[in-house]
Formats: sequence, C-alpha cells, structure tokens
Amino acid sequence: MKSIELLRMVWINMMQNKFKVILTSLGIIVGTMTIVLVIAIGQGAEQQAAAQFSGLSADTIYVNLNYAAMGGEFDFTKIERLTEENLNQIKEESTALSDIYLRAETTKEVGIGRQKEYLSIVGVTEGYADVSNLLFSMGSDFSIDDLEEGTNVAVIGNGIVEKYFTSEADALGQKIKIGEDRYEIIGVLQRNEDGLQGMNHDNSIYIPYTTVKENKILDDMVIPQIVGKAKKLNMVKLAMKEIESTLDYYLNDSDLYIVEDAGSRIDAATQSARTMKLLLVSVATIVLIVGGIGIMNVLFVTIKERTKEIGVLKALGSTSKDIMLQFLLESVSIGVFGGAVGIILSLGAMNFMVYTDLPIAQSIEGKVIAFIFAVLTSTVFGFYPAYKASQLRPVEALSYE
Repeated sequence: MKSIELLRMVWINMMQNKFKVILTSLGIIVGTMTIVLVIAIGQGAEQQAAAQFSGLSADTIYVNLNYAAMGGEFDFTKIERLTEENLNQIKEESTALSDIYLRAETTKEVGIGRQKEYLSIVGVTEGYADVSNLLFSMGSDFSIDDLEEGTNVAVIGNGIVEKYFTSEADALGQKIKIGEDRYEIIGVLQRNEDGLQGMNHDNSIYIPYTTVKENKILDDMVIPQIVGKAKKLNMVKLAMKEIESTLDYYLNDSDLYIVEDAGSRIDAATQSARTMKLLLVSVATIVLIVGGIGIMNVLFVTIKERTKEIGVLKALGSTSKDIMLQFLLESVSIGVFGGAVGIILSLGAMNFMVYTDLPIAQSIEGKVIAFIFAVLTSTVFGFYPAYKASQLRPVEALSYE
C-alpha cells in the first residue's frame, strides 16, 4: 500500500470517529497540560530560589544563634552576645577571610516626613556593603569617622526611596527620625533582591553599629550576627573552621552559635526546587500513562469493531506491515492531537495561574518535552494493538461476527 493511500485511510477513519478520537485524547490532553504546568512551576521555583540568593555569593559565611543548642530555653537576656571585639579577634586569626562584619537588626517606628512606619533598622560595622554585595546608586557609604564616632547618619534601601521620596536625589540629605534621634540620609542602595537569613536590603535602613549602641536602638531580644566572605570559594570550609576555633577560645559558651555557609543553603534550596519539579513531572507522567492505557483499550475495541475491514484489506493485498502502520499511525495521530491541544490549554491555564502565589516560568523546552511525551506515550501504547491487528488471518477476519 502506498504511503499516500495509508495516510488517507488514517485520515478518513479519524474523521469518521471524531467523538471517539476526542474522548481517547482526553488522557493525553490532561497529561500534556500537566507536564507543561509542572515544568513551569518547577522552573519558576528554581528561578525564585536563585533570585532570593542573588544578592549573595556562595562564599558568604554566617555566625548565627544556634537555637537547637538552647534546649528550649529562650531567655535572650542571658545569651552571650557577639561583639566588635569578637569580630576583631576573628579578623586577626583568620587567613581565609577577605572581609567580615557585625550586624544587628531590629524593627522600629521611623518618621519620614509626616509619615510613620515600622521599618527594619540594621546596625553594621565596616565592610557590610562589600560582603553582602550591596552597590550604591547615589550618595556614599559610611566614613571611618561615622563608624568610629557613632554619627547619626543612615544608608537606605531603594524600596524606601520609591515609597517615601520623589527620587534618589530627593532622599539624600533628608532627615529621618528613629526614637528621639534624627539621622541624615547619606546614601541610597541599588535595588537588590532579598537575600539569605531574611535580609531585605531594599526596605532596610543601615546605621553605623556604634550609633545603634549609643542611641540604644537595640533591645534585649536582638542577637547580633557575624557575616563574612571567604577569599576563594574553595576556602569557605577553612574560613568556617577558623571562625569556629576563634569563638571556641574566646566565648564562654560557643555552642550557642553555629557557623553556616551560604553555598550549602543555596544548593539545598535549588535542590529542593528540582526535587519538587521531578515529583510534579512524575505525577504528570502517571497521568500520561493512564491516558496511554486508555488509547490501548480503545484501539483494542476498535480492532474488534473493524475486524472485517482488516480482513478485506488483507484480501485486497495489504500486508501485515500495512495494517500495523495504519493502526499505529492512528494512535500517533491521537498523541499529536492530544499533545497540541494540551499545550494550547496550558497557555490559557498559565494566564490564570499568574494570579496565584505559585512561581511560574514559561519555557519552550517544557512545551517540547510535554509534546514528545504525548507522542511517545501514544506510540508505545498503540504498538501492541497495532501488532495484534496485523496478525489477524484474512479468513478468520472476514468470517468474524
């Protein structure tokens, strides 16, 4: 049988059984749509994780309070605080750190013009901008005099500028009020995605650490944190060991603090996103397999209904290969139809998912993968029924009731 005649017969059979084709395709349509959506969600989660940590590099190191070592006791007034002296001790003894700083964050009511709002206040020592990869869009960083003498100056995030000022230039030189003290804005940071450890640079106000202490902005619940950066990525582990060694020597209870690196957290977060994507793709694959089983069942029923037709074709000279190709092409056509419709429907579904909190990242790769899965599923599950049809004997097929 010529290829053109074979394709024509497949087309005629598909058109004569439109309703059956649509019903058979439902599993493939749902499976394809699911794969496109779950890949989009998975990639969105990966991109969200990457964006969350974009403000930091994998060579960043933290010294945080170790809640697990507190044994359920949360009396923060009794905890030995990290100090500037500890910071200097680490600097002197470490060979693997490029820079390190001390930070303490709290939330206070801030007066900006006639408006008042509770904002994040961060007391920092020298080197905070370099370690946390913060860039200035206007103004300047704290001077050595500001840091040592406790000057009432502030650096603000870009989000605060957008909310309370007409421009970055307008913000410079303005005064903000925290408690009873006023602070002059001397610098504005470039927009920066949120980082690890809950750092929200865009909506934070940075003040010299000495100023924060002198003006008693911090309460007894605030635990300072040390943030450092290794000279090279392969020196992170060494830097962590050096920090731990210094703290073990100088602190009375160093077990209350844990040294962590950003790289392992970044890897853990992105790996979790990948795991979630694989899990969702697995679920979608199961849906496709169920759709494939549906195709196989329908084709078996179709073969029984068309047994005499198969007998006639064989009596007219069609080979077993022709019969198998015909039914296999019908199965593949269902996969192509279902895959195409599933992709189209997924585009509509993604427009609605924009209004949810789920991260979505559309990609051509996701649609191609889903379509290939749909066609492969219909091909695999259509092969056996097609083979069975090709093995029917003409005499038995013609006499089938």
